[in-house]
Amino acid sequence: MNKIGILTFALLPSWLLVGNASSSNNEPLTLDEVQSSAQQAFPSLLAAKQRQQAAAGEYQTAEGAFDTVLKVQNRWSATGLYQNRNNDVSIEQPTSLGGTTFFGGWRRGIGDYPVYDGKSLTATDGEARLGVNIPLWRNREIDQRRASLKQAELGQMIAGHEYDQILLEIRRLAAHRYWDWVLAGQRLQIAKRMLHIAEQRDAGIRKRVTAGDIPKFEALDNQRAIIERRERRVLAQRMLEQSAIQLSLYWRDAEGRPRMPIAEQLPSGFPGQVPTITLDYPKALQTAQAQRPELRRLEMQSRQTQTELELQQNQRAPDVDLSVMGAQDIGNDKGKDKLNRNELYVGLNVSIPLQRRAASGRAQVAGANLQRLRSERILLEDRIAAEVKDILSALSAARQRQTLTLLQQTAAQKLEEGERTRFELGDSTLLIVNLREIAHGDAALLAAEAASNLFKGYADYQAALGLQAKGTH
Repeated sequence: MNKIGILTFALLPSWLLVGNASSSNNEPLTLDEVQSSAQQAFPSLLAAKQRQQAAAGEYQTAEGAFDTVLKVQNRWSATGLYQNRNNDVSIEQPTSLGGTTFFGGWRRGIGDYPVYDGKSLTATDGEARLGVNIPLWRNREIDQRRASLKQAELGQMIAGHEYDQILLEIRRLAAHRYWDWVLAGQRLQIAKRMLHIAEQRDAGIRKRVTAGDIPKFEALDNQRAIIERRERRVLAQRMLEQSAIQLSLYWRDAEGRPRMPIAEQLPSGFPGQVPTITLDYPKALQTAQAQRPELRRLEMQSRQTQTELELQQNQRAPDVDLSVMGAQDIGNDKGKDKLNRNELYVGLNVSIPLQRRAASGRAQVAGANLQRLRSERILLEDRIAAEVKDILSALSAARQRQTLTLLQQTAAQKLEEGERTRFELGDSTLLIVNLREIAHGDAALLAAEAASNLFKGYADYQAALGLQAKGTH
């Protein structure tokens, strides 16, 4: 190994020379592996899953508003003219049936009571009661309990759409980093091939110079080409290492730690079969509008806000409740004739807010937010339409460019081979050969870049249309 090669080798960090110690599988790394590992362990996706868990907790909290409530009250007269004791157990069950609340209970009052508090006295086994409270105006169509439950349910959907949105972006970025890594591998291969050609012919050129077949400066020119191509190889090596580092953010192990891909895991090249995009713009736009999670998220947020608006408009109405309760004393009354053993109560409770400023203000806020979300949706729909149109245009251009660069590469290869033959016959110079080789290398690199752009464009296409499954159309 010459001095330049030794110096280049010595400057490389050890972790790049030995590769990823945790990776024992040198099979070619696939895009599916990268995207699957990112989906399992990428931090922002894990955070989105926690937001889903939080939304589930909020839904459970909202369900708690319909929990059955048990109340127990006990009171003893410790001192005073009247000695008595009161025990009261009640149970209350709110429902979503028009805001109706059922209640029941049992109470027992024994001892001496003043005349004005005779209602507290019960039979020896107490008094059982059962009743219902029915809203007739406010809280009938909607109330705080039902509104919170509906908003929490929509919140779960919003969290799910947020997760889908992040997932689409992670898959898109993972695909970009993967194809950048593959391109960097192709760049390094091209640089190594060009360097190998220059180094292989160096001995032959020196022999021809010694024999006087070609001028001495031809050997010097080849030495210059070797040094230049070594510099290109170093640059290509650096780009490969950089792309591997970027890819490691998405290719993670089971514990979520980034994994550094090594050169042995590079595929031999880009897939021979390019993705087939059969959707035209109207169909692609229709698919995007149906699938994009951002639009679904905005729809759920609008429904949440609409629920809040309906609630606050309802809260401005008078509070009119119908209450019906039946009660019956149980056991012996011990000769107390004043006990009312069978009772039926019907009540109408009316509460009218005069200013209604709190509910009116909240309704105004909800109405403004609803209009804001509608404007945001219009803008988002316009952006999605522009994205789809731009991506289809980019894919069309990428296909054409790939075809042209392959033709250019084929022509440049033939010119390189022909020029090298002419040089061996003495009909050309090393300068021209070097230029042909550089042109071939550049054409090969352009073809690789075109393939990379095509596959990255397909990843953009999937994200723009909201397609998570590979191959979905």
